[in-house]
Amino acid sequence: MADQELKRAAEAQDQDVGRIRDIIFGTQMRTYEQRFVVLQRDVERLSQQLAQIREQLGTQIEEQDAKQTKKLQELRRDAEQAADSLREELRATAQALSNDKTDRLGLADMLAQVASYLRAGGEAPALLDELKDK
Repeated sequence: MADQELKRAAEAQDQDVGRIRDIIFGTQMRTYEQRFVVLQRDVERLSQQLAQIREQLGTQIEEQDAKQTKKLQELRRDAEQAADSLREELRATAQALSNDKTDRLGLADMLAQVASYLRAGGEAPALLDELKDK
């Protein structure tokens, strides 16, 4: 029986200490609990806002990436077209130069004819008329 009485006395003493604690710290503890509840709500709200912002940014990044990819493809296509155009122009210029210029062998033949004409005693004006005809 003594053990039970000791247990009851210890429990009563614990209850008294709890009451004293509530009296001394009760209002402060309730204030802290209210603050913690408000802070917890704020943290949850901010977490939700952050998740929404992350989702929006992800969508915007995907859209920007798609736009940049499209622009890059257009630039590549334009660059290829410009390169093709330049190649064609270069080919045309090379062809025109080939057609317009006198090749070495033709020039050598012409100079040989001029030399033989001059050796034979031909005159320069007649030589020029003959070259114009060719």
